[in-house]
Amino acid sequence: MASPARFSSRTIILAALLFVPCALAQVLQPATFVSVSSSVVRVEAERQQGGLSVGSGVTVGPAIVVTNCHVIRDAATIRISGGGRLWEVTGEYADANHDLCFLRAPAWQGRPAVFGEPDALQVGQTVAALGFTGGTGRSLRFGRVRALHVLDGGRVIETDTAFTSGASGGGLFDASGALIGLLTFRLRSADGNYYSLPVRWVRDRLPADDQWTEVRPLHDVLPFWQRDVATLPYFMRVAPLHAQGRWTELVELTERWSTADPRDAEAFCVRGDALQQLDRQQAAVGAFTEALRLAPNDSSSWYGLALAYAAIGDLAASRNAESRLAELDGGLAARLHDEVARLVGSTQR
Repeated sequence: MASPARFSSRTIILAALLFVPCALAQVLQPATFVSVSSSVVRVEAERQQGGLSVGSGVTVGPAIVVTNCHVIRDAATIRISGGGRLWEVTGEYADANHDLCFLRAPAWQGRPAVFGEPDALQVGQTVAALGFTGGTGRSLRFGRVRALHVLDGGRVIETDTAFTSGASGGGLFDASGALIGLLTFRLRSADGNYYSLPVRWVRDRLPADDQWTEVRPLHDVLPFWQRDVATLPYFMRVAPLHAQGRWTELVELTERWSTADPRDAEAFCVRGDALQQLDRQQAAVGAFTEALRLAPNDSSSWYGLALAYAAIGDLAASRNAESRLAELDGGLAARLHDEVARLVGSTQR
């Protein structure tokens, strides 16, 4: 039998997304996205060196489409396909570091997407991905938010909503059809971990009239997620270490992470998970407690804290953590109750 110290709150949280409460587990209706789909276009970039790159884009203003810079990085000319026609792009504005490129197509009259409220997004929430899967027809896929990663004033959205390279630059939408993110990348070493740029970045970077430039290849800057490991955002360095069970290295990574950004609660939550795997339960209590000081409503940290308290035999503190979790997420608290009972039972054998 596995040691009770080997439970990871992060692993259990992902499994528990199947049991999210009704407020989050909204049933998405395909009909909601019929009108939304007209905002999503196909982006065709003729590369300077020859050939065609194909991706997706979302209409975000009159004659303005946003896509990923990696879709049009080598483009000498760009067109968008929407409403059964091709439309010439005459200008662009690039934030290559964040992989956000805005395109101006003066004749395009597609309906702009409605921006969602960035701060309302929650882990476990149902979402829809809409883009040109494989670069051909539009594809609509449903899934849930797995995690929200703080980066540069926004929260990069991790979901289990699959998309392919042709859908890069497409839209991630909430149940009402509001745009909440831009489909962008997945981790090669991860199974079912897909990432979208936050709509806050899109909204805050809409270009002014004097910021447009002519279409030209973008060779200078790689986006944040395509850089070498040492310069990747910390949340992207976690998954490979976690998948390989390199817990000590993961603790060391989170120590550097929390030093670089002491207000990022995720660093402490990840540290708590790793410490649990190392059977350092008292230290895990400290890590989760610090995570909750920074993010008092983080369900995964309350879950991990309750497990860590149970593992060291402080059942009163574990029940208090479980009670707080129940206020935030009743379904997850019920699952926690069963897990704590199993953990305590195994230690008493």
